[in-house]
Amino acid sequence: MKQRVQSIFFFLSALILGGMFFMPIASYLDEYGTYYKLFIHEVDIVSVAPNANVSFSSIYTLPLLILTVAVILINFYISMSIFRAVKLQQFIKLFKLSRISVAILVVLIATIFVYYLMKTGAQIAAAPSFRWPAFGAFLPLVALIMMLVASAGLRKDIKKVQSVDRIR
Repeated sequence: MKQRVQSIFFFLSALILGGMFFMPIASYLDEYGTYYKLFIHEVDIVSVAPNANVSFSSIYTLPLLILTVAVILINFYISMSIFRAVKLQQFIKLFKLSRISVAILVVLIATIFVYYLMKTGAQIAAAPSFRWPAFGAFLPLVALIMMLVASAGLRKDIKKVQSVDRIR
């Protein structure tokens, strides 16, 4: 029964991270009146003022896209593989994958908050705004909490399987 709850947590974290493709991480309004939205896959220029001259390459957000897709794929794999895990080695493999996924997600969160929010704002000369709907920067934090809860449950399952193996 615990395995199903953990797989649901991993699956929900993958869905939440998938939602980052549709919600902006932050929005910016520069001094000329140009409105920018920072997404995982692009920087979208919503309204352009006559004096605006800042444009972003499509490669600018590529590291965010790669990290997000990696965490989503690992979480989907873990959520589908938990049901088939019976042996101790399978649980240990999934636990190691979950730790790798958590580490990648922490790097993603650090990259968003430390690098992209500040660098994008510096290029535009504007501060980031997290008003509706630009709260996508906080979705990885929710996914991280879900992944940590699921990883803790996975660790408990490993201890249960180890104790049953000792009895045999």
